[in-house]
Amino acid sequence: MKGSPLKTREVLVAVPDLFFSTRIISTAQQLGIEVVACAPSELAACARRARADVAIVDLHAVGALDGVRALRADPTIASLRVVGFYSHVDNALRGAAIEAGVTDPMPRSAFTAKLASILSGT
Repeated sequence: MKGSPLKTREVLVAVPDLFFSTRIISTAQQLGIEVVACAPSELAACARRARADVAIVDLHAVGALDGVRALRADPTIASLRVVGFYSHVDNALRGAAIEAGVTDPMPRSAFTAKLASILSGT
């Protein structure tokens, strides 16, 4: 009996920092996960086009919180898990991220430690 093909996990990455986005993309490729890169301010538009399982956002990037708010305002994509990372000393940004609708805000160090499990959904 022939079953339906398994869906490849897909991650939306809104991280303009080239060094850090390369690290995320490299880890995702090692895990066999597709990556769709986009500007943080274009998060909602990218999410509508992609079939992502999770979005990763650099919360310090210009337009990041506005991108998350736009995503949450669209009922067709509002349930997408959004993982946002920030500097561990920026608690105000963490609070703003939660208000904007970031599902999992975390300091950059915690994000880096959990990167493989975030990407794989475990």
